[in-house]
Amino acid sequence: MTPPVPDRVPAPGDPVPVPSVHIRPMRPQDAAQVGALTLAAYDRYGTIEGDYRDFLADPLRRVEGCTAVLVAELDRPDDPAAARSAGPGTAGGGPIVGTVSYVEPGDAQWEDRPEPAGDAGFRVLAVDPAYEGRGIGSALVDACIARARNAGAHRLLIISMEWMHRAHALYVSRYGFERRPDLDVRFPSGVGVILSLDLTPEAPRRFPPPGPVPDEPPWYEDVLEPS
Repeated sequence: MTPPVPDRVPAPGDPVPVPSVHIRPMRPQDAAQVGALTLAAYDRYGTIEGDYRDFLADPLRRVEGCTAVLVAELDRPDDPAAARSAGPGTAGGGPIVGTVSYVEPGDAQWEDRPEPAGDAGFRVLAVDPAYEGRGIGSALVDACIARARNAGAHRLLIISMEWMHRAHALYVSRYGFERRPDLDVRFPSGVGVILSLDLTPEAPRRFPPPGPVPDEPPWYEDVLEPS
């Protein structure tokens, strides 16, 4: 996928424009663009190889294992052709610039644990590198939190690779996610960092408290049970 090219290269000190985005479920015809975007986002900061890379590249596989694969689509209200392709009364119409998989217990991508520490979550959050720092990731997280609350969830639990420092900063500083090193797991591409966010005051009473932190995170095969 060729990233969108801005009209002009921003000069130092220029304000970063925040685009208006529409969050919607992914459509089958979006799959190639969403897969390429996801790989571009992951490759910018780390290395994903093997079967999981193939999984990231094929969002139609993710659709089968989660409640919803969402995309962030730029709004283009001044583009008549985009408005016609989006359909009457439909926001969006611009390029897809981000994606995320929203999951709930029972989904294959929920990655059940013997003692679940949450009842909603999200996976594979990716933003087109050309649009980083413009609120796209926040819009996707907001959409997942809204879905979780509408579903009556009390806690969000997410897994993020240890080298995704930019994402961790967003989750912790903006949303108040807390690190759960007692739940970390090791994947072939590195350690999966676990973070949680309480959505209701009842959450601490509904889930097990943090346990001891192991000297080394266990391998995912020894922790995560397939659905």
